[in-house]
Amino acid sequence: AADGHKWMLGPEGLALFYCRQPLIETLKINQYGWHMVEAMGDFDRHDWSPAKSARRFECGSPNTLGIHALHASLSLLLEIGIDEVFAGIQSNTQYIIDKLQDKTDILSPLASERRSGIVTVRPDDQDIAARYRHLQASNVICAMRGGGIRFSPHYYTQQVQLDKALLHLLEPL
Repeated sequence: AADGHKWMLGPEGLALFYCRQPLIETLKINQYGWHMVEAMGDFDRHDWSPAKSARRFECGSPNTLGIHALHASLSLLLEIGIDEVFAGIQSNTQYIIDKLQDKTDILSPLASERRSGIVTVRPDDQDIAARYRHLQASNVICAMRGGGIRFSPHYYTQQVQLDKALLHLLEPL
């Protein structure tokens, strides 16, 4: 399961779910609705059974607008190429690490094989909450998580944007 926003560039409120066919009937159903039954749309039935396909986990009405938006986002990512997207994210992550390695504590893994597209840093001798508020006031998109400031640059984030964020991160309050 994966949510559609953030790295997949889709809207909030929509997720992807995959289940191997042999496991579908072994998962417990916790919610029920008209879309998950085998005879979907037959509202006159008094009996019902869950769909044999993974549709059995779709209890409500589909988020049609979200589905179209996520389709467009995934189409863009596939057009660009997952390898290029991955390389761009890794390059931006490495850029942040290189720029900050001697200037602040980096809380994220430094080994490339353990790294994600997220870099969390803890500026030296600073009030993290105050630093976060300063970054937000400077129009730097980041998050205050895990005892530090988290940056999550995507493949399309330009180096000039990273430089601006890092400048505001390191400047005196």
